[in-house]
Amino acid sequence: MRSTGFWVAGILGMGLAAAAVQNPVEVIRSKDSELQKLLRDKEASKKTDRVKTLINGIFDFEELGRRALGPTTWGKMKPDQQSRFVKAFREMVENSSVKKLDAYISDSTRYDAPDMGTDKAAVTAHVFSKGAESIVVYKLSLKQGSWKAWDLVIDDLSTAGNYGDQFKKILQKSTMDGLISKLEEKAKGSGASKSADNVKAKSEKSSQAAAKKTGGT
Repeated sequence: MRSTGFWVAGILGMGLAAAAVQNPVEVIRSKDSELQKLLRDKEASKKTDRVKTLINGIFDFEELGRRALGPTTWGKMKPDQQSRFVKAFREMVENSSVKKLDAYISDSTRYDAPDMGTDKAAVTAHVFSKGAESIVVYKLSLKQGSWKAWDLVIDDLSTAGNYGDQFKKILQKSTMDGLISKLEEKAKGSGASKSADNVKAKSEKSSQAAAKKTGGT
């Protein structure tokens, strides 16, 4: 399931055509097809900009950030803070998304009919990877003729809600400028992000050691 989870992050970035309004399912399906084809290309690791666009292009980062922080917190921010926050948030997600490209590859995806409103839509995808299924719900808004995601619900876990919890914890001990600085640090791949990678690596080694011990090897 972990690899499926990484792949799901990849779906966050599937870009949208800025032409006539399309059925949101077909938009997502076509971009996913392009993403999967690119990820299977041996030269994919050298096409960073295109990979970032496909993985993250569907997101409205300003709307996602605003909802994650909550309207009250967002409303108290100065315009320059809002701009810095969105920029750092976007860069952090984009840069982290291209670290493990193989993990984004899925075996197949099935889409349900969209739940449509005038300028809102919800698309449910059944993502299959290595025998496991994840249910992914895209919550979209129509902006300037393009569908943009303001939330992605993965197996009942809201992306906006998850980021919101993380932001609230940081803001309990820090200021908004402090939160923005942390995001900027992570966007550069330094500081806290490196620590997180170290913790993850140690966790994986511990799990492998435990598995060997249990198996008697």
